[in-house]
Amino acid sequence: MKIGVVANPGKPGAGRVLRELLALAESHGTAILLEAATARLLRRRGEALRTLIRKIDLLVVIGGDGSLLRVIHGIYPSPVPVLGINLGRLGFLTAVRHDELAAVLPDVFRGRLRTSPRHPLRITIHAKRGKRKIACALNDVVFNRSSSRMALIRVEADGLFVNEYIADGLIVATATGSTAYSLAAGGPIIAPETPGIILTPLCPHTLSNRGLILSGQAVLRLEAPSQSQPLLLQYDGCDGGLLRPGEWAEVSAAPAPVNLAFLEQRDFFQILREKLKWSGATGDPAPGR
Repeated sequence: MKIGVVANPGKPGAGRVLRELLALAESHGTAILLEAATARLLRRRGEALRTLIRKIDLLVVIGGDGSLLRVIHGIYPSPVPVLGINLGRLGFLTAVRHDELAAVLPDVFRGRLRTSPRHPLRITIHAKRGKRKIACALNDVVFNRSSSRMALIRVEADGLFVNEYIADGLIVATATGSTAYSLAAGGPIIAPETPGIILTPLCPHTLSNRGLILSGQAVLRLEAPSQSQPLLLQYDGCDGGLLRPGEWAEVSAAPAPVNLAFLEQRDFFQILREKLKWSGATGDPAPGR
């Protein structure tokens, strides 16, 4: 197995974890290829991400969920599985904690991993100056108000009028993103491999405007009506620009999945229990059967 490694150089501890990973890989006879900026942490030469991804069987990202998302944007639509090593706090996409490297990396080097195909979104922005596309949003697309006034967002699904939301904003999330911003805004948790699209309003003016789950095949049109203010568009925490009055965005399933890699012994519900501190009736984690 050939493994590529990308580290976020701005994360404290990235260099230390990278050196530990390389030492463990060498002791197991595993080939490691480094991305260019990552290699500079060790004063080595590496390769551009797009070149690296064509030579490897697994890509390891050292950072947090945000680091992993940025790397996925850079390699999409590559089918190569991506494994995250978490240097941050709360992470649902990163599979390995930095303090358990020595214990779990031998399984990684032997290929004892579970691949989880995820369903990202594609965004086409229809602006007065022309179209532009965002190929992959793995977590969510967010339409936020751009001033102190509440946002007005008209939504259609497959050509059918859904609603005009008056709110601070609207989150369009994938099942993967259901445990991100959407969850913090009161949205539901959906098993991450489920093909579905979640609409979660942010502080809606009408309290009966609750979250809505749509088919993964739905094609959404989200418009800033002519009488509204501009909307700030973000995807996976990245700046997507302004949606001005009379402009609209089409949001639908992207054509290819994103393959995340996880340890065989760690499933989604275990991650939920760990990250959200779920417990049984006694206050202790629910026992296995």
